[in-house]
Formats: sequence, structure tokens, C-alpha cells
Amino acid sequence: MNLSTFLQLLPKLKPENIKSSKHFAIRHEERKDKTIPDIEGIHQMLISGEPVSVSKQDNEKFEIMFNLNENHDLVMVVAVKSTNPEIIINLITCYKKEINRRMK
Repeated sequence: MNLSTFLQLLPKLKPENIKSSKHFAIRHEERKDKTIPDIEGIHQMLISGEPVSVSKQDNEKFEIMFNLNENHDLVMVVAVKSTNPEIIINLITCYKKEINRRMK
């Protein structure tokens, strides 16, 4: 899947079509703090948030970055599992990243 197709499908994502890998659940639990949203908040970011950056990592894998606050972004790596008839994604990992890494 190319990046433009992914960007067109992302706004059509539904909460029931967001799956979490075991790795994601473990890493989210280890990394959560006051700025990283809970699972429902992450789903809401994916559904209605505005990414500050999206890049393709692999054929069906993408890195999506959302602004958390004036100092940090939240990076999520997702894999597209299906697009027929609806987009289904699997959350692979998430982590906080200093905003100055993006704002060079």
C-alpha cells in the first residue's frame, strides 16, 4: 500500500477496526505516563486526530506521529491488515519522542 492510499483510508477508520498486538499492549503499559493517552485516547487520536507526520516503513507498515504537547510527540507504528471492505489496522508499538527531533 502506498502512503497516499493510507492517508485517504485513515479518516475512515472505525474504533472496532483497531487491533492491538501483544507487543503494543506491553510497551504501552511500560511507557504510559501523564502525557501518553490510554488505549481509548490512542484510538481517538487515530480516528479524529491530525498527524504531524506519517511515513511508510514497510509495504503495509506506517509510522504516524501526533503532537502530545509543546515538548513531545506520540509515535505509533501500525500495520494495515485489510482494506476490504474497511480499513483494519494493528497497533504495533507507541512511544514518546521529543518534539525537537521533528522540528530541526
